[in-house]
Amino acid sequence: MLVRTIAGFIMVVGVAAAGCGGGDGASPRMACEEIEANICERFYACFTPAELAAANFPADEAACESQMQATKGCANQTTANACVGNQHYHPDQAAACANQVSGLTCGQIRDQTSNLDAAAPACGKVCAVD
Repeated sequence: MLVRTIAGFIMVVGVAAAGCGGGDGASPRMACEEIEANICERFYACFTPAELAAANFPADEAACESQMQATKGCANQTTANACVGNQHYHPDQAAACANQVSGLTCGQIRDQTSNLDAAAPACGKVCAVD
């Protein structure tokens, strides 16, 4: 059950993180890195080391950040490739997404019935058709 909770959370926020950016006007790369760091911070604050190990997470938060940022390709994120099709990157929504992820409670993260789209709605608006 825990693995499914973590995987679901990563999938919801991970889609946004592929094109997220950190402050107003921040690059997609900076945003992606910030969101992945915030995800790891929340996981390591909300799950026990045993729970994280059972879900195949690294032993510490810094290793989680490095792994997640590499997996999401944050280093290669640009405004040209952050969004697909006719969607455009919205740095204001990226900043809001990062803040919303950072503000998620452990209850929201641990609750398998929690609607993470509702908890961090800006993440779904980072890449949008204008």
